Amino acid sequence: MKKIVILYISMMFLSFTIPGLISSCQKPKMPEPIIGVGIIVNIYDCAKNEIAELDLEEYIVGVVAAEMPDTFHIEALKAQALAARTYTLIRMRQFGGKGCINHEGADICTDHTHCQAYKDPKKLGKAYKKVYEAVVATKGEIIVYEEHLIDAVFHSTSGGKTENSEDVWSEKVPYLRSVISEFEESSPKLVSVQNIPIDSFIEGLKDIDNSITITKKNLANEMKILSKSEGGKILEIQIGNRGFTGREIRERFGLNSSNFSFDIKKNEIVFYVIGYGHGIGMSQYGANGMAQNGYDYISIIRHYYQGVEIANVESLM
Repeated sequence: MKKIVILYISMMFLSFTIPGLISSCQKPKMPEPIIGVGIIVNIYDCAKNEIAELDLEEYIVGVVAAEMPDTFHIEALKAQALAARTYTLIRMRQFGGKGCINHEGADICTDHTHCQAYKDPKKLGKAYKKVYEAVVATKGEIIVYEEHLIDAVFHSTSGGKTENSEDVWSEKVPYLRSVISEFEESSPKLVSVQNIPIDSFIEGLKDIDNSITITKKNLANEMKILSKSEGGKILEIQIGNRGFTGREIRERFGLNSSNFSFDIKKNEIVFYVIGYGHGIGMSQYGANGMAQNGYDYISIIRHYYQGVEIANVESLM
C-alpha cells in the first residue's frame, strides 16, 4: 500500500511539472505587432509578383532584417531602421515621391538592387525579437535635412571612407559627403580579390564599347588610372583608346566596388578590391563598428549623413 501511495504522489508531481518542462522547450512567443503610425506602404513583392499593403513599421521590421544581420549591435540596427524608414518615405507618392518606377502602383519594391531588400517578419524566427526592438525603439523617427526628408542611401562597406554623392552619381547632395568610416574590420567584404582571364576581360570591354582597340599583348601598357574620388574609388581609367568610369568596370565585371587596383599576369588580370557597394551614405559595417565602440544610433546617423536632424514622421502628416 505504501508503494502505491508513493507511486501515485510521483505521478501527480510529474503531471504538474512536465507541462512546464514542455512549455520551456517551445519557441519563444513573438512580440505583438507594432502599433503603427497610420501609414500604409504599397510594396511590390518581387517573389510573389504582386503588390501588398503593409503598415510602415511592420514593413521596416522586414527591411532591417533583410538588409542588416541580426547579430549586429542594437544601435546599428536602430540606425538601419531610421535609414530604411526615411528611404521608404521619400519614395512614397503620399509624401510627394515618384514611387517604384519599375512597378506601377507600388511605392517601393523588394528588389535590393533597385529599392530595399525585405524578409517576411513571420519567417524570421529568433531574429525577430531583436529587430523588432530596434524598430519599436525608433518608431516614427525619420532623418531630415533643413526640414525635408533625406535620401538615406546606405551600403555594406565603404573601405575606410564614404563617397561624395557627385563622385558616383551626378548630383551633389549636401548631406551625402565623404566621411571617415574607421570601424569596418569585421566586414567579410572589406578586401576581395577577383581573377579574370584576359580574353574575357577584353570581350567584356568590347561589350561596353565595340570600338575599343586593344589586344592581349599590349594590355599591360594600355591600362592607366586617371582619377580617383575622395573616398578612393576610381573615377576614370584609360584602357586602350577609350576612357571608362570605375563604375562601368565594376558593374561589367561584377567587382564589389570601384575602389580597385589591378595586376596584369600572363593570362589573367587580378583585381584587388576594397569595400562593397556604391559607398554613399551609411556604411552598415561601419555603423556596427561605431556601435560596438560606444556610439548610439543618433550619433551614427549624424556621422554618415552630414548636417541632418532626427524628426518624427508626424511632422509630415
